[in-house]
Amino acid sequence: MTKEGLFVPTINDIAKEAGVSHGTVSNVLNKTGKVSIEKIRLVEEAIKKLGYVPNVQAQRLRQGAPSTIAVLLPSLKETKYIDFFTAIQLNFPKSQNSLLVYQTEDIPAEEEAILDNLRVSGLVALITVSCLSKECLEKYRSLPCPVIYIDRKPCDLRSNEWFIAFDTSQIGEDIAVYCSSQAWQRMAYFGASRHGESEDLLLKNLKASFSSHNLSLHPVSANYKLALNQAFDFAHICAQYDAILLQSSICMDALFSAFQLLHIEKIPAIVIIGAYSAPAREQWKSYQLDYGFLGIRTVKMLSKLSELSENSSQEALFRPKGFADHLSSLKRMPGGELTMLTLENPSTQALKNLLPEFEYYSGIKVRLISVPYDDLLAQLNLIGPQFTYDMIRIDVAQFDDVGKKIYLPFDEIPISSDELPPRLIQSGYNNYSLLENRIYALPLDPSVQIFLYRADLFNDAKLCRAYYEHFHENLAVPTTYDQYLHVAEFFSQEHNPDSPTEYGTTLTCGSAAVAASDFLPFYLSKTDSLCDADGRIRLDTPAMEEAVRQYQTLEKFACKQNWWGDSIRQFSEGRTAMTIVYSNYAAALINSKNSTVVGKVGAAVIPGRKPLLGGGVVGISRYSTKVDACKQFFNWYYSTEIASLLVRLGGTSPIIDAYEDFQNYSIFPWMNTSKKSFGLGQRGIKDGSHENFSIQKYEFAIGTTIRNVLQGMMSVEGAGKMAQALYDASDSLQ
Repeated sequence: MTKEGLFVPTINDIAKEAGVSHGTVSNVLNKTGKVSIEKIRLVEEAIKKLGYVPNVQAQRLRQGAPSTIAVLLPSLKETKYIDFFTAIQLNFPKSQNSLLVYQTEDIPAEEEAILDNLRVSGLVALITVSCLSKECLEKYRSLPCPVIYIDRKPCDLRSNEWFIAFDTSQIGEDIAVYCSSQAWQRMAYFGASRHGESEDLLLKNLKASFSSHNLSLHPVSANYKLALNQAFDFAHICAQYDAILLQSSICMDALFSAFQLLHIEKIPAIVIIGAYSAPAREQWKSYQLDYGFLGIRTVKMLSKLSELSENSSQEALFRPKGFADHLSSLKRMPGGELTMLTLENPSTQALKNLLPEFEYYSGIKVRLISVPYDDLLAQLNLIGPQFTYDMIRIDVAQFDDVGKKIYLPFDEIPISSDELPPRLIQSGYNNYSLLENRIYALPLDPSVQIFLYRADLFNDAKLCRAYYEHFHENLAVPTTYDQYLHVAEFFSQEHNPDSPTEYGTTLTCGSAAVAASDFLPFYLSKTDSLCDADGRIRLDTPAMEEAVRQYQTLEKFACKQNWWGDSIRQFSEGRTAMTIVYSNYAAALINSKNSTVVGKVGAAVIPGRKPLLGGGVVGISRYSTKVDACKQFFNWYYSTEIASLLVRLGGTSPIIDAYEDFQNYSIFPWMNTSKKSFGLGQRGIKDGSHENFSIQKYEFAIGTTIRNVLQGMMSVEGAGKMAQALYDASDSLQ
């Protein structure tokens, strides 16, 4: 076949070149798994030789079912809509549907033309920020698919129509209250517009709230095409207003260009109502609307449309992030200084980068003393009246042993329950704050074990077929440890010379504590309780022997490493197909200059669904004399803005908002997996019912035993007895 004089190969050409049937080529292209490895290789070589490019749209049309989701947006230059569409793109099931995006410039005629040219038979759904003209609404209502309206709502919603937006009544009230607090009276809203028969919902609610607070609001029209012209006109008269409200990044850029070109230096206060990524300057106040979050919610709604009943609500209104509040509660204490003992880890480095801001606004300098794990243990034994720090971060496994010795209880500080962070990532983490029903510490940098894998390898047709021929099961993300062993063996070159990776996975076992963390999920997947019927800790059990045997088998297919950072490095450099690590080390996949797997990684809950919680807690030393300054640090650290920034810089936070922040989600695709895993995670005895239980001693007994097994110093059969003896010996010393 030729097109404009160029040879364009077809499936028949590929079949002829490879010496196979048309159906075989089709099966390879559609990844059905029905073709032998040899024929897959022949087809792939023919495709490469002839330069064949599959037409995805044509493939889906041949399959018959609707497969396209269309997104109509006013502008792809508008920050909030860029965030919205990017979130949809990142969260949308690409293997099932194709995604088309159109820009209307908020012009009804453009929107009508787009709707006229859509291939409606292939539409699964349509997502739109519509001009809401009468003609557009009629066209939407003739479509044979669901329509989801964003931001702008028709006067009435029909049975296959839904509406998603932020709660504009809340936005209006928040901004009116803020303007009143600044003693402003006259405000202008630059960017006002009407959409068909419906007034801008945001403007409508701003007017209502301003009126109830006896404030004046003057709408100033602006649109995308003429924003700069309109900005010049407005700039000449803006001095009469106390503040200007902006809800469009395009209008914002136009207005500031006008100010600059007209050399207007004295301008009113600015309140930006917009995307979370809106830039912040000292003279601006930003009211944050996370449109990435709105995009994620839109995808979730799409996935559940078939499950919704006739009585389900057709509207979803979400609370906005609102004004940044991480500085409002800070009290300046010039010349203050705090010391904090902590562990060397990615979260500590992220915190170091943000501390200058805390010092700038509070006047308090924080000196971080970050040390390796073993040094931290040694320093804890020295804490006393003559040697202390103001704040101390310890591992969750150490808390029950040393918490009461080193920390000042919160009720003696005092910090009331109302002052504690309200939105922790996982409520069970409170187990690491309470000792004898008193709060001694708070989660500082929580982490949880997650499973990372090479998605590109798991989706490779040739590898999938080879795996099926060997194990007679499909290559998939393992959910059990038996499956995990199979996949690890398949991707180990010692056992499969054709494996693209040297090892299947990693084992992290450089010390007793680390080895116990790596091994325990195997054991926890086989038992519901760490205690016997009499409430005693039992390690000499059939479940322990089975788990140790599996872990020893995994060693044959694994790359052994000392620390979690070492394991993530092996995975990021392409030596292993999988790894299980604590989530706070995962950012190295992107941050490392040697990473070869960026864009190729998938994340899932670990096999067995019993991940361990990790990370540390922080409290105020019972010997510190700077309690008030420590409280200032807590107010700052546990704000939603700082929580999100810590995560974005490669650290972790206990605040749930950081895991729902689109900016973080778009950088680190495993965020959602981490959030799910926190809900499943545990460390020690879940309900805290065993009064004298010590996580540290328990894990030392298990970790020491596991290392002995791996080093060939003892048999699997004797592992449970040794672990029990070590635990009992340590327990008798309490």
